[in-house]
Amino acid sequence: MPIVVEKLNHVYMTGSALAFNAVEDVSLTVNEGEFLCVIGHTGSGKSTLVQHFNGLMQPSSGRVVVDGADMCDKKMRRLGRQLVGMVFQYPEYQLFEETVFKDIAFGPKNMGLSADEISLRVADAMRFVGLDFDKFAEKSPFDLSGGEKRRAALAGIIAMHPKYLVLDEPMAGLDPSGRRSVLDMLVRLQKENGTGIVMVSHSMDDIARVADRVAVMNKGRLVMCDTPENIFNHSDELVKMGLDVPQAVKLADALLKRGVDLGGGLCTEDELFTRIMEITRHV
Repeated sequence: MPIVVEKLNHVYMTGSALAFNAVEDVSLTVNEGEFLCVIGHTGSGKSTLVQHFNGLMQPSSGRVVVDGADMCDKKMRRLGRQLVGMVFQYPEYQLFEETVFKDIAFGPKNMGLSADEISLRVADAMRFVGLDFDKFAEKSPFDLSGGEKRRAALAGIIAMHPKYLVLDEPMAGLDPSGRRSVLDMLVRLQKENGTGIVMVSHSMDDIARVADRVAVMNKGRLVMCDTPENIFNHSDELVKMGLDVPQAVKLADALLKRGVDLGGGLCTEDELFTRIMEITRHV
């Protein structure tokens, strides 16, 4: 079953002169196994929105239902949290245990799993994120490189086998190689495990590459939700909201102004290159 957001509102500092509605009347469905990206200018409400998905925040009104579990219900919230893993910016700062093994095992242990099942999940998660078990399991997480810490933190969430994984700017601070590595890992998690991914990101090129759908937040409201192709066809509107667009869209728009129409639906540089090659074959 999906994550269903119904008429969600979240007001900060309720009852004070500084009260403001960070999320206003948002309704949204996150389908099983899909890769949904959430974009918006700073302060648009996107981070506040996704923190409701596993009950970290409670709505002022409206509700979030995860796989049938109402996250406003304390008894059902525990079940919902097991289904939705949450990864914040710089997840390596969440590491705290003595060894990498213990850190990754923390979540599965709290789920009440057996020692054998925990060991199996830790080994599988480490393999999935590219950390050699024999080399890293007994290492202190604080002795790892920045990229290795990021992988260990993600492994700790993956080991809990969440049905959905919610990530708030998971590539923050990484170099291009590290960004590609994390993004490829998320795509594999979606394709191989059927995990639904919700990712907040400012990188439009990353979003164009991986998203099945894109949700656009503006001033606390959900103003668009569609395929990347349809969303980025509204480049002028996105720019007015303070958002960027993928490089491929910028290049296609620039070529159109010079009389070269590549057609709509372009999001990635690979698609742009393919379209240009198709045109030049007929010239």
